[in-house]
Amino acid sequence: MTAVLLFLSIRAAHVLVAALWIGSTVFSAALLMPALEGSGPAAGVLMGRLNRRGFPVYMSIVGATTMLSGVYLLWHFTGGFDSSVMTSREGLVFGAGGLAGILAGIIGGAVVGRSARALSHLLDGQITEADDHVHRALLSRAATLRNRMKIGTRAVIVLQMIALVFMSVGHYV
Repeated sequence: MTAVLLFLSIRAAHVLVAALWIGSTVFSAALLMPALEGSGPAAGVLMGRLNRRGFPVYMSIVGATTMLSGVYLLWHFTGGFDSSVMTSREGLVFGAGGLAGILAGIIGGAVVGRSARALSHLLDGQITEADDHVHRALLSRAATLRNRMKIGTRAVIVLQMIALVFMSVGHYV
């Protein structure tokens, strides 16, 4: 009975943190990033405030918790990644969904998160350099980082949606 309650608790937690992760990613892409782009110099201040409020840490925690709990659930479902279960239709669908979720986490951390940190440091004061050449170079670097974040976030959303659909239909294939 305790094992069943633990499994159900982890499954419920997985669904909850996955919803938070996907919702936060879509919010960032659809509302936050466009608002930052339209903020001009105030974007650095807003990003600094988001960083101090722990937004990057929050995204890391919900992403990592989603992935770790998902790996546990897949392990549990397949009886320790048993190959006969992993190659069943259900196993393939859950495995593909899990892979999409893990790729979303990797891209989220390695591309989006890293670019956001670099952009935040760049906007923390360097962009006000007096030298026009340096100023243009910094603005160009900021635009490149924003573009990487935008493309990376779109990739993360696509992968999260694939994971969501595969996980929701996995038991019915």
